[in-house]
Amino acid sequence: MEILIVAVLISSISIYGALAQKRLFFKLGYFLFSILAVTSLVPSFDTDPLLSVTTLALMFTIGILSFPGKTNLSDYTLNEEAKGLVQSFQTRTLLSLSVINILAVFIVKWDPNMPEGITENMRIIPMIMHGILGILPLYVLLGKSKIKP
Repeated sequence: MEILIVAVLISSISIYGALAQKRLFFKLGYFLFSILAVTSLVPSFDTDPLLSVTTLALMFTIGILSFPGKTNLSDYTLNEEAKGLVQSFQTRTLLSLSVINILAVFIVKWDPNMPEGITENMRIIPMIMHGILGILPLYVLLGKSKIKP
């Protein structure tokens, strides 16, 4: 149960970052969530090793994609040729975070390797959190599309 409380608090960092349009907090929440998921999955590795490796790979990918940087891209002067490339990279990163977390909803549903203290009835909580973390990047992407360059 304690891990769920920590996960909700960490998810709220990303929610705050998305709503306040603060990139550092948005990415920090995803990064901390990936660390929490990796550290909670390693002890339960023995039940289904293939599913565990797949889940670990997805969580490591989230950690790599969401590693927070202190500076925003808007702090830099970009030439016109680079703007399209940067916007494309940001879009791909956000879509990747969304797809991974939407897949994680189904992984939580069928994974026998749940962290200690999570009962069958409690699976809905991490499924909802992954659902929210899957929708947040789409919200940020929608917000970016409304901003005129």
